[in-house]
Amino acid sequence: MDAARITMNLSPGPVRTWWWLYAAAALSLFTTLTLPYIGEEAVYTITSLEMRLNHDYFVNTLYGTNYGRPPFLNWLIIPLAEVMGWERMLLAARLIAAVATVTTGLVLAWLTQNLTRNSGLAALSALVFLSGDALFYRGWLAYSDPLFTLCVFGAIACLWVSVQRRRGVLLWFAAGLLACGFLTKSQTAYLFYGVAFAALLLQRDARQYLTGVNSVLAHAAALGALLAWNTFLTHGLQNQTASEIAHKLMTVELGDYLNQLWSFPLETVLRFIPASLIAIYYVWRRRTAPVTDGAGEQFPWRVLFAMLIVNYLPYWLGPKTHIRYIMPLYPLISLLLAAVIWRCGGRPVVIAVRWLAVVIALRYVIGLWGFPWYQQNYRGDYAGTAAQIAATTHGFPLYATDVSATGLSVTAHLDTLRYPEPYLRWPPSQWDSGFVLSYTPNKELGQVKASYRLGGNTLYLLCRGDACQGRP
Repeated sequence: MDAARITMNLSPGPVRTWWWLYAAAALSLFTTLTLPYIGEEAVYTITSLEMRLNHDYFVNTLYGTNYGRPPFLNWLIIPLAEVMGWERMLLAARLIAAVATVTTGLVLAWLTQNLTRNSGLAALSALVFLSGDALFYRGWLAYSDPLFTLCVFGAIACLWVSVQRRRGVLLWFAAGLLACGFLTKSQTAYLFYGVAFAALLLQRDARQYLTGVNSVLAHAAALGALLAWNTFLTHGLQNQTASEIAHKLMTVELGDYLNQLWSFPLETVLRFIPASLIAIYYVWRRRTAPVTDGAGEQFPWRVLFAMLIVNYLPYWLGPKTHIRYIMPLYPLISLLLAAVIWRCGGRPVVIAVRWLAVVIALRYVIGLWGFPWYQQNYRGDYAGTAAQIAATTHGFPLYATDVSATGLSVTAHLDTLRYPEPYLRWPPSQWDSGFVLSYTPNKELGQVKASYRLGGNTLYLLCRGDACQGRP
């Protein structure tokens, strides 16, 4: 089938089926929302609870000390946890992540539709996004990345559609989403967006529009929000991105850097299976075939490649980066893969959709049985451990110094057991009697009262003074 005629011959039936598949994929995310803590998910639940008890809604804390991250995700978790109950604060955080991921896919479809007027490609782009890494893991975990992705990509999508359709109000939506992106995680939101802005300037007819008064005012407001937040509201307490990057540059080892050069692109491909492998396979098979553009329209390949490559390079060439750092690029990568598959013809599209359907079915199997089995057998019982610690330490001060995933997870349960009583804090400089949670058997903190094996880590409960004998 000629790729240029696919859209004209595509009936509404297949597109409707694809959206049903998207709905099924979205629902599959909710099969894992009640699992125990995974990784460092407890960071945002703990900081949200501390923010609620501190009544300070600008600066969040972890163990009572400045966490150094903006609080937009905390602002969303707090009211939801108030309604659902703070014992369900992890569920509240994961709900926000899952809804943000599903919404990101819909925004991608909206962008694709506006760029190409191709409803089939729009649905396929959304399906590709809600597969692989976003579907199985990163799209529902209670990290800041799903919400960060929605805000940053939403800003880029509004900017791009505004340029395409000359809708000035979308520039202000882009500015608002850009500010929300920064308030979700870091100033890198402006870097992702700035690269997209510069890529759009490659289009001659977009330059005058993007340098117009409305665009200048909207983007000045977005930059003003960043400056006002750091200067007047938090006084630089959350402006740590540059120092974190400098620390990584100074501590990187040559072997780790060389490993990054080959492993990061490979991991990126693997995170988008099956769409990435299908696209690579059919591009290789059709490498000598004549090039045509789907639907008879010019797809913005140059702009899309510029947005992706320039934004991707710092994370590929930079040391100590993680795949989740490029989650705002996931929708653009999905658009590229969907467009490549679409361009290869009707059969690759059909095969891709079939494999995506298989992946969605597999997600239900893993969500309903695989993840729970793994958590039960290999992660440990965080809630049960917290209950044991609460009983052992009852009547004595309890502090925490363990910032590992295990320590954070147990602390989150302890905080909810104590709520609305004070949360666990970092121990003061001077204390005579009490307990402290530690990652190691640190003799300077106290003697070992108990230890708890959780997954591959050990959590130590240390004591001082009368607490070691259990005497009030």
